[in-house]
Amino acid sequence: MLKISDAAHFRRTVAGLSLIAAPVLFAAAEILTPQPSGSAAAQLASFAQQRDQLLAGVLCGLASSMLFVPALFGLLQQIRNKGMVYAHLAAAMIIYGLVAGAALGGINVMFWVMTKPGMNRGAMASLLDGLEHGSAALGAPLLAGHYLFALGIVLLGIAAWRAHLVPRWAAILVALFPVADVALSPVGDISSLVSDAIGIAGFAALGLHLLAMPDREWDTTPAADALPAAAPQPSSA
Repeated sequence: MLKISDAAHFRRTVAGLSLIAAPVLFAAAEILTPQPSGSAAAQLASFAQQRDQLLAGVLCGLASSMLFVPALFGLLQQIRNKGMVYAHLAAAMIIYGLVAGAALGGINVMFWVMTKPGMNRGAMASLLDGLEHGSAALGAPLLAGHYLFALGIVLLGIAAWRAHLVPRWAAILVALFPVADVALSPVGDISSLVSDAIGIAGFAALGLHLLAMPDREWDTTPAADALPAAAPQPSSA
């Protein structure tokens, strides 16, 4: 299926498969990663009870971040003309969000190590308490990454719509992906399940569209919007 020697085929296939897999792994990371609350000691106790689940969530999150990159650039290959500015803004925001997400994954790995059997639980709780209450300068950029990633996904859906990238209903689902999560947040954990399902459906439709696209179409630059003809210049005497 992957013809490494054929650049157009290889890039199109990787982009299409990544569009399908990235949101699935993103959803898996959200579902698997524990979200404990309460004191530092209570959070560590919760992490200790779900160490395997925490590690699986971290790995799914990192894999999702890696696959969103070829997925994003695969869409940028096809989004031109009216959607170009939106797509470029979306790319900058999404990449920032992916980097911030990878940093948060590293923090979760630290939690996984801190709950290793034999570790001094009291010392680890003190360390976690210090991190939570004395690292606002680090937490703000990471939190900003979460919101920028969501806004970037919305802009990416708008870009796909404006560029007439078919199926256009998939572009609507991509834009609704983070919007649904915010709109349904009052109802609890179900908001993530619904929004993830919307995102998976939207990105999968775009991925299947790329996989079904002929290689020659992938390499063809869409025609630019027609420009008004320039007025003829008077000839000099």
